[in-house]
Amino acid sequence: MAGMKILIIGAGEAGVYLARVLSEENHEIVIIDHDQSRLDSVEESLDVKTVLGHGAAAGVLERAGAWGADMALAVTNDDEVNMLGGYFSKVQGAKNAIVRLRGGENLQYHRNFYKKWLGLDSILVPNELCSQEILELVRAKQAVAVENFADGRIQMRQIQVTSNSKLINQKLAKVKMPEQTLVTAVIRGGEITIPSGDTEIAAGDELLIVGHTHAMDGFEKLGGRSGNGETLVVIIGGGELGLSVARSLEYTNTRVRLIEEDRERAEAISDELDEVTVLHGDGTDAVLLREVGADNADVFISACGEDEKNLMSCQLAKNMGAKKTIALVKKADYVAIYHKLGIDAAISPRLLLAQKILRYVRSGAISTIAVIGEGKAEVIEIEAMPESKVAGAPISRIGFPRGAIIGAVAREEKVFIPDGSFQIQPGDSCIVFTFVENLPLVEKFFKGKKKLVFWNGKGGGS
Repeated sequence: MAGMKILIIGAGEAGVYLARVLSEENHEIVIIDHDQSRLDSVEESLDVKTVLGHGAAAGVLERAGAWGADMALAVTNDDEVNMLGGYFSKVQGAKNAIVRLRGGENLQYHRNFYKKWLGLDSILVPNELCSQEILELVRAKQAVAVENFADGRIQMRQIQVTSNSKLINQKLAKVKMPEQTLVTAVIRGGEITIPSGDTEIAAGDELLIVGHTHAMDGFEKLGGRSGNGETLVVIIGGGELGLSVARSLEYTNTRVRLIEEDRERAEAISDELDEVTVLHGDGTDAVLLREVGADNADVFISACGEDEKNLMSCQLAKNMGAKKTIALVKKADYVAIYHKLGIDAAISPRLLLAQKILRYVRSGAISTIAVIGEGKAEVIEIEAMPESKVAGAPISRIGFPRGAIIGAVAREEKVFIPDGSFQIQPGDSCIVFTFVENLPLVEKFFKGKKKLVFWNGKGGGS
């Protein structure tokens, strides 16, 4: 892929990391920041252009060349600057805009509102990325892969069928599937197929399942996963990240125990989470760790606000016998050190943010969620535009390309697993599995019709 012109708003840790990696990949980088000393440091170490000024000021964005940018990345620590910077960049002509936001209640139910009315292509929340990464690590011995999309309401899992599964030698049409789930692909011997009702499942098959997040554990049981509830997860820290992970695991086949140092916060979490054991105490207290079963934990997660405490508690748990330890690391440079000290996984919000953005840049498509079968197929999230071929008619009648399947649809706060009679509406966010060779045709189905404007010789169109 040819080099892109990329505008980065914010010369903090995330912005500089992105500038360094992207400039090494021969992209043209322009970085904006209001702090001249930061820009001086960037110019000394990187071959990039810099512009001094406010990241949401129209004149600054104009001087930085937003009008000709392939992508604008707004990654300052100020949500308002990021939203306005992304919005004004798109208004001036940037092809894509990705913004970083803190999240919280202001974003919880309004992500699609901001994306739609500010014209943003993607909103990334570091804590959400961390939570998803941790959940994938927790599930690693169960699902082969896990991806979340539509703000976490829809999930894709790649599940291997075990020898004790009820699916074996069954045709899919005869299988009683958990509600709001769909088998979008079958991987057998490295070959990927889109199944029909006559497809028979064999032991060892890997199934690509798309569905409502809360329904996915039911399908894993059907695939043969043991439902004995033996997985024990211990979480240190009841902040936004720890609470998010605990909440996601609460109604799964997982016993969750959470330690929070602040008594009032611990009581509030205990009131909210019925199926999670919450204790008040210090996550570096060896006696307390043994009391909650850290020595027998399948996964031990330390996600409090201090890197040093996270490192210490993980090392204590590892020495006691915890099978897998995961530590939150706010200082990205510490990640390699944590691995050397025996921590199984070090999760850095800034690095995850950067890696997600890099995947967008390298794939050339904001919509790519996951790459399947060493690049043979992709799962994409794509919005149906007004007057597009997919909108307003039953799916069975739109002539959707063979080798592609619409697995799920998110409409406002609702999730649908469509059948042939389902009608997609403009603005729906659709999850599509497609072989790579069909990707351009799939994208055409979701684009609106272009209106031609003819010159009438009188200074207007007709």
